[in-house]
Amino acid sequence: MTLIRTAALAVAVLCVGLRTAAAAPPLVFAIPPEDRLSVTMAQRVLTTAYQALGQEILFTKLPPRRGVQLANEADGVGVAVTPELAPTLTRIDVPIAYEEAAVYATRRDIVPNGYASLQPYLIGHIAGIGYLEAKFKGMRTETASTVETLFRKLEQGRTDVAVDSRFNSCVIKQQGLHNVVLLQPSLESAPGFHFLHQRHADLIPRITATLQRMAADGSIKKIQAQALKEYRALCD
Repeated sequence: MTLIRTAALAVAVLCVGLRTAAAAPPLVFAIPPEDRLSVTMAQRVLTTAYQALGQEILFTKLPPRRGVQLANEADGVGVAVTPELAPTLTRIDVPIAYEEAAVYATRRDIVPNGYASLQPYLIGHIAGIGYLEAKFKGMRTETASTVETLFRKLEQGRTDVAVDSRFNSCVIKQQGLHNVVLLQPSLESAPGFHFLHQRHADLIPRITATLQRMAADGSIKKIQAQALKEYRALCD
């Protein structure tokens, strides 16, 4: 048994007690370590969807690149904003969350107009986010391990701009960073998808159908809206 699964299952035992021998073991999904709104959305949607299938799930926090590297040790990835992750992971083609990529700066004269408009600047971003790394190919970049570090580097002038989720603007207030501002407009709104390991091929059509039903009846949007409402309440 891998370290990821051992740790996650230990938490499960502590939280819910000993399981019966007949019960199916929980599935363990990797998620980013930051408390992102998109991750909260995904966790709630997936918990509801897998409950409908009678399947318990757990989440383990791993940096994005590390989560992909250890894909074979977990049962999949909770959410990622990218077309593909690894050959062993199948994307479930129903969006369960979304990220709105935005530009932050200490200057107010920068007007974002797509990723190419950032070419003249030294761009800060979180390390290991594949879809951003692809957008910034050929540009000057500086990575950070956390959102807090990302914004501190920007405040200190170590980067010209920073690109991250629009919903992480709360961190600026929480960190007391008075010079960092959120620029308009956003760069894009990108959907987030769930990835399931191919060893669970029997689950792929079932979870796909469940998520499709939740999308059709509005359940996913309701979950996302509630998560956004709670986030804004904490931010304000």
